[in-house]
Amino acid sequence: MPLSLSETYLYLIWALISGDRMPVEEVMRYIATNEIKWIDLQFFDIDGVLHKTTVSNKEIDADIFTKGISAANLKEVFGKDDQGETILRPDSDTLARLPWEPSSVRLLSDVMVAISNEHYLKDSRYVVERVETNLEAVGVKNARVGAEFEFYIFDAATVDRTTSERGTGTLLESREAFWSQNVLAATKGTKGAYSAQPYDTLYPARTQLSETLEENFGFVVDGHRHGRGQAGQQSMDLHEYSPKMAADAFSTVKFVLRNLVNAVNAATTFMPYAMEGEKGSMMNISTSLWKAADNNVFYDANDSYAQLSQTGRYFVGGLLEHAAALLLFTAPISNSYKKLAADPKVLGWSKDNSKAIVQVPQMKKNNKESKRVVFTGADPSINPYLAYAAVLAAGLDGIKSKNDPGDPVEEGKEETKKRKWAELPSTLYESIEALGNDPKFIKGVIPSELLDTYIDKKLLDHRESLKAVSAWETKKYFNV
Repeated sequence: MPLSLSETYLYLIWALISGDRMPVEEVMRYIATNEIKWIDLQFFDIDGVLHKTTVSNKEIDADIFTKGISAANLKEVFGKDDQGETILRPDSDTLARLPWEPSSVRLLSDVMVAISNEHYLKDSRYVVERVETNLEAVGVKNARVGAEFEFYIFDAATVDRTTSERGTGTLLESREAFWSQNVLAATKGTKGAYSAQPYDTLYPARTQLSETLEENFGFVVDGHRHGRGQAGQQSMDLHEYSPKMAADAFSTVKFVLRNLVNAVNAATTFMPYAMEGEKGSMMNISTSLWKAADNNVFYDANDSYAQLSQTGRYFVGGLLEHAAALLLFTAPISNSYKKLAADPKVLGWSKDNSKAIVQVPQMKKNNKESKRVVFTGADPSINPYLAYAAVLAAGLDGIKSKNDPGDPVEEGKEETKKRKWAELPSTLYESIEALGNDPKFIKGVIPSELLDTYIDKKLLDHRESLKAVSAWETKKYFNV
């Protein structure tokens, strides 16, 4: 009897709760009985960019979920190294039917070394598994990661490719921008946050994205709203999952959204600072650690400030201690630092200061379920597998070293003004230097083979950004 997609989704939810994996037999049965002809094997490079190769259903059997499949020349993505030939090993938990290609399903895949069947060390998806192992070693039974993030949807984005040497530019079209001829944009004011319909013209797009994520891919959106930026910025809250599944969820958001907007000839971007003078796109990474289903390590009912336990304070201390180095993974491109310049953070923690790079929200008292530590120094250009692993590794190092975070920084207090955001890196190169001076917290989490290549790519990004001529520079210095 065919296994419907809704049944597959319900099974996935049950598997998440129980901790069991989706049986390979169920995957094979779904493929065999639902007219599935093509299987997309998806994987991620060092920057977190999704790649895929497609194989026929005739090439799929139960063995590939343990032995893997040689389906692509992965040297084209990762380059040559000493580990030898690589293969893809599909993850049965990630089965999803593509709504825009009903004869196809996707399976996220781990990159493996063919001869040894060990994890390929440049596979960023493997990195988050390593930090989960480290958490288990100190008694953490369950780590939860959630994400609040922003992005833009434009009606069109046109890039001038024909005369780049004469001064390149990108024309963005947004029905909600102040330069639009849409009367709704002209009358809604200058702030975008929490706009309601009809001024929130992209509510249907967010709803379709959220429902597709849940109904086809099994990932839940807890809430969505219009972003702070007037010109089509969107904001979403992803449900909390284990670190690896949370990274899968965020990667799937990008994959699904890009396909949905492409179908209607629109454009979307997760670029941190997409338009000068408009709001940048932020990302908050929330974490909690659990030793049992009812034992949130971060919660202490007797703490008078934020009901944060001493262990939670040490976790915060680790994030602050390593914040400068963390930015290489949570603000990973040159453009990230323009967003940080427009919306600076202070090196401190608070329960209500939006400028603090670490927040410990307290929306409800005496609620251990809701106690979280939130790292706000991130943006949606991240590779989530590296960023989530790095945040958890920094916090875990704080617990091991018993790092005291100091006094919290309250909104409006003098100490907020005294703390300079310049204590944090202001360029990608400064983040690279910061990690060079503070690498120990990620030792054993990010393999050197991956880290060395990652840093080389970031150095190249920085050098290329130094040579680029911006519209601002032309306007500022043309008559110098």
